[in-house]
Amino acid sequence: MSAAVWVPVVTAAASRFPQPQFDSGHAVPQAVHPPFAVLLPAWADVLILAFALAMTAWLVRRVRSRRWLLIFSVVCLTWFGFVRQGCICPVGAVQNVAVAAWSGGGLPWTVAALFALPLLAALLFGRVFCGAVCPLGAIQELFIIKPQRVPRTVDAVLRLVPPAVLAVGLVYAVNGAGYLICRTDPFVGLFRRSAPTPMFLTGMAVLLVGMTVARPYCRYFCPYGVLLEWCSRLAWRPFDITARECINCRLCVGTCPVDAIVAPRATPSDAARRGLFRRFVLMLALVPLVVAGCAAAGWLAGAEAARAHPAVIVAERLARTPEAEMELQPEIEAFKRTGRTPEQAAAEAAVTVARFRKGCAWAGAFVGVIMALRLLGMTRLQRRALHAADRERCIACGRCFAACPKNMKSKGDAAAPRIIGG
Repeated sequence: MSAAVWVPVVTAAASRFPQPQFDSGHAVPQAVHPPFAVLLPAWADVLILAFALAMTAWLVRRVRSRRWLLIFSVVCLTWFGFVRQGCICPVGAVQNVAVAAWSGGGLPWTVAALFALPLLAALLFGRVFCGAVCPLGAIQELFIIKPQRVPRTVDAVLRLVPPAVLAVGLVYAVNGAGYLICRTDPFVGLFRRSAPTPMFLTGMAVLLVGMTVARPYCRYFCPYGVLLEWCSRLAWRPFDITARECINCRLCVGTCPVDAIVAPRATPSDAARRGLFRRFVLMLALVPLVVAGCAAAGWLAGAEAARAHPAVIVAERLARTPEAEMELQPEIEAFKRTGRTPEQAAAEAAVTVARFRKGCAWAGAFVGVIMALRLLGMTRLQRRALHAADRERCIACGRCFAACPKNMKSKGDAAAPRIIGG
C-alpha cells in the first residue's frame, strides 16, 4: 500500500486515543497531511519529465499542432509549476551539478537526470523542453498577446545576458554564496504562492513585458537556455516548420515571436566574399581584446559580487559596527561564539574576495568568448535555399505550423495565423 494511503490510516488510528490534558492551556497541534506531490518518490519526477519531453517531441514532429502544444504546456505548467512548485528544475540543477563537480561531492542521480534529460532531448529533437515542458516558458507563453520584434542590435546585446548569468551563477554556487540562479527566478514565488513582494512584482513585470516582447526571461536571462542552444545546434532531428518541401512563401516569418526563422541566402558574389574575408580578419584581430576586456571587467566586479558571501558579510559588519552595538546584532554574536577573532574574519574575507575576483574574471572571459564567436559568425559565408527554423533560437512553440500552406491538411491549426508586429 502506498504512503498516500498509510498516512491518513495511521493518523486516524492515533486519534482514537484520548489526548493528554494540560493545565497550562497548551493546545495540541493538529496533524497536517502532506500534499500528494510530496509523497511521490524522486524517481517519479524523472519519469514524468521524460514522458513530457517525449510527448512534446511527438507533438512537434508528428502532430504539428500549435493547439495541442499549448494545451500540453498548460498541463506541464500545472504540474511542474504549481504542483511541484518549480523545484527542483533543470534550470536550477545546473548549480547542483557544478557544486558536485567542483567539490567532488555526491550528486543524487535524480538531480543529474533532471539536468541531463532536456539536454539529451535537445540533442535529438531541438529545444522541445522550451516548447511545452518548462513551466517558466509555459507561463510566459500564455501572456503573449501582441508580440513585437526586438531590434537586431538590442537583441544581440541582450542575448549576452544569459551566458553572463550562467557564469556568475556558477561562481556564486561553487564559492558557497548561494544559488543565484534560483534567487533570481521571477516565477518561483508565483508557483509557491508565497512570494515576497519584490519577487512577486518582478514576476508580474516580466509577464507584462512578455505581452509585447515574447518570452523575455527565456530569451534574455535563462542560463539553462545557453546549454540548450548548444545542444540544439547539434540536433539529430531539429525542429521543422513543415514535413513537406518549403515553397518560400515567407508566411512563417511573420508568425515567429522570437525571430527564429532564417531566410534564404544566395551565393555571395566575389566582391562580397572579399568583404566578408576582410571583416573576418578584423574580427579575428579583435578577439583577444574582447576576451581580455571582459575578463578585466569580471575581475573588477568580483569584489562587489563577493559581498554576498557570508564570510564577507560578517567581516564587513565587524569592521563598521561599534563595540557597544555588537551585542545587538545576532550575526556578530554567532561569530563570537565560534571563538575566532575579527582579524581572522578579515583574513577569511580577503581570501573569499580573491576567489571571487578569479572566478568572475573567468566568467567575464567566458562571456567574451561567446561575444567573439558571435562576431565571427557574422562574417560566415551562408548559403541557404529555403526558409528554416534557427536551430539555436527556435523554442518549438509551433506558432509557424498554421502559417505554412503545406500544413493546411492539419485541421486543428486551420485558423489564420497572427502576424508579428501587425
